[in-house]
Amino acid sequence: MPLTRRRFLSLTTATALSFPLIGSRVFGANNTIRVALIGCGNRGSALFGMFQGIPGVEMVAICDPDLDCMAKLLKNIEKKQISSIPKADPENEEQQKAYRAAVDRAKTDVRRINCIQDHRKLLERKDIDAVVIASPNYWHTLHAIQAMQAGKDVYLEKPVSHSLWEGQQLVAAESKYNRIVQAGFQNRSDPGPREGIKYATSGELGKILGVHVCCLNNRKSIGPVRTEPWAAEANLDYNLWLGPASDVPITRNKLHYDWHWVWNTGNGDVGNQAPHEIDLACWTLGDAPLPTRIQSTGGRFAWNDAGETPNILTTWYEQAGIPVIIEVNNLCISPTVNAAPLRNGIRIGVVIKCEGGEVRGGRGGMYAVAEDGKTKLQSFKGDGGASHQRNFIDAVRSRKRDSLTSSLVDAEKSSAIAHLANLSFRSGSPSTEAELDKSIGGHAVIPTILQEQKAQLEGWGVERPEYTLGAPVQVDPATRVASCKGLELDWVHTPGRGEFVVPELG
Repeated sequence: MPLTRRRFLSLTTATALSFPLIGSRVFGANNTIRVALIGCGNRGSALFGMFQGIPGVEMVAICDPDLDCMAKLLKNIEKKQISSIPKADPENEEQQKAYRAAVDRAKTDVRRINCIQDHRKLLERKDIDAVVIASPNYWHTLHAIQAMQAGKDVYLEKPVSHSLWEGQQLVAAESKYNRIVQAGFQNRSDPGPREGIKYATSGELGKILGVHVCCLNNRKSIGPVRTEPWAAEANLDYNLWLGPASDVPITRNKLHYDWHWVWNTGNGDVGNQAPHEIDLACWTLGDAPLPTRIQSTGGRFAWNDAGETPNILTTWYEQAGIPVIIEVNNLCISPTVNAAPLRNGIRIGVVIKCEGGEVRGGRGGMYAVAEDGKTKLQSFKGDGGASHQRNFIDAVRSRKRDSLTSSLVDAEKSSAIAHLANLSFRSGSPSTEAELDKSIGGHAVIPTILQEQKAQLEGWGVERPEYTLGAPVQVDPATRVASCKGLELDWVHTPGRGEFVVPELG
């Protein structure tokens, strides 16, 4: 039977009353932290399981404008719960009985999870201490600010903002409402990057000469532009899904996830995967102030699809006096070679160039090599940031913001650099090879990147790639004011739409 809105509400209304509203804001029984999830897509589903597995945490509610997403998550939770129950001996009646009872309890536990379509209703509840926000990028800031205004602590996925201006308001809100806010930069909790970056900055390999951010992801085209705009389905509250984004026709085939590749709702891969690696670069450079100048070049090549954001983007700037390059490449090597390119053996991570060698890697582990680029000096094993969510819960209990491994102030900076890279690209214009060469200046590595991209694009049948050369963006690190030729205000300042407006707080 299809999941209609009427049927969904019949299944969930009773459970929505299963948690009584508590007048005073105190933790639950036995100091339990009661957590709700906003955003039930793939990342939200993963985070639900991570938080559910932390002792002393109770996942009490989930929220999404799409009823089908919530129903799918509940089904997956129930399946996982049941699969963890030890199987009974088919010949042992007592074991069979115990197994059936355990399955019934698991199903009951899942039915107790509240399903709330409108996050504002969820935030009104007094029996929720913290929210996990895994909604799309353009919702991150408003969801987080409204949660803080409601007295909730916040675990916020990256990037923490959709624009420079939003980031300012978010940091101001954290200070104004005195909440605990952990960003989803889990690399900061991973012992691999922690030890690797410590080694790189220790002087063991001499001075740091540069950092190369690698986001070489093998992605696919999202398909051609639709002949007719996408129409919302019955189980989706489209107004709630759209929230602060502009109400413009959707011309791609899939609503969810592919919003990443449209400027109205996403930030491309430099604002999707790359913020994790940009954050590693910022961390390596002591979380120094934003760069005062940044420039990008790239394009959306080969696919001829409904996406708008570049699938190849190269960005360069200096932070703390050290040159940084961000290399984003979403194309596989060629249509016949289904693999992403490599940079010094790395696809997703950073390469920290030092006088006496390099430190390479990222989430899950790093390693150091000698000046020859081959001789391995040390390895730094990681765990993917397994303790990151627990770090947030510990800070919620202790109220010690400085115990967070990924502070909002640092996370906003890493997110802002991604936005600046996009601002340069969006302000750019088609360029010749001579114009590119002139803008690159003394950057030794970028010509190599462009030559490798040229060969890669030839494999895709793109003989003369027309790059967009972004305008150099000048930045005031303190005020987040960005300026360059061709820059449009609404790319920097995104207050919202209708009833979904980000408040100006800072």
